[in-house]
Amino acid sequence: MIGISLPFAPLGEVARPEPALLAFYRRFYHGLWLSAFAQAFSGEYDHNAWLLGPSSYLFAINGLRFGLDIRIDQPWITEDDRSDYADDLSKLDFMLLTHEHRDHYDASMLSLLKDTPVRWLIPAFFDRERVRAAGITPDRITWVEPGRTYPIGTLSIAAFDSPHVQVPETGYLMETGKARLLFPGDVRDYAQRLPDFGSVDCLFAHVWLGRGNAQGLPCEPWLSGFCDFVVAARPRRVFLTHLFEFGRDAANLWTYAHAGLAADSLLARDASLEIAIPRVGERVNMHKEAPYGAGKLAGVKP
Repeated sequence: MIGISLPFAPLGEVARPEPALLAFYRRFYHGLWLSAFAQAFSGEYDHNAWLLGPSSYLFAINGLRFGLDIRIDQPWITEDDRSDYADDLSKLDFMLLTHEHRDHYDASMLSLLKDTPVRWLIPAFFDRERVRAAGITPDRITWVEPGRTYPIGTLSIAAFDSPHVQVPETGYLMETGKARLLFPGDVRDYAQRLPDFGSVDCLFAHVWLGRGNAQGLPCEPWLSGFCDFVVAARPRRVFLTHLFEFGRDAANLWTYAHAGLAADSLLARDASLEIAIPRVGERVNMHKEAPYGAGKLAGVKP
């Protein structure tokens, strides 16, 4: 057998983009946020989503505007902006939460929105005392149970247990009448499979290739596990997200290098997949008849 040395340099030897990205967000994020909300409420972008953070999503679907794991405690967001962003979030119809890790759950945001009409769909395993302490009235909270479906307008949201393993987590399948959208959340055990939902139009896949393994390119066996898990969900279009979580150490920071490895490996399994790696601030079209492509950044001006 001939040994082959893969041409991967340790990430520490490569110029890293985190400082430049953080500076970019500090300069342009406010414009990205304003553009996202302006587009979402314009009525011109049905079945679109905006990436407001590494794993924070804003949606405009069937006349509804809602969020999933939105946070306004990111390191590039100032206190003044938090207040402004809370005003924008108060216009949403509802918010979905998946689990209680701090990179997904901004508990302080609940307090900022306590006097607004926003409805909350919160997994039943959340710390209810902490949620109630935020001041949200019980009539605006739906405690989500796996295996149940929650109709909101013309949208149907099915909740399921997602294999995070480290903590309880709820994933969601959204059926809109025009698309089937799957959000498994932060999966850590790729040997487990999701319920058989049939094929889906869009899968939002959070990149994770092993605890403490980010610099061990090509990150096997987790890379293969991740890609097998994604393909098993039978998506037509895959959005690779959960990248550049500032505050993580280098051994646990997932970047475009890892998403690129995943994209290559996914295409090797199924070359018909449409794969996009959206950036924070980018709009993506989720309609099943949408043309190929992830969308574009809006609101960035030199």
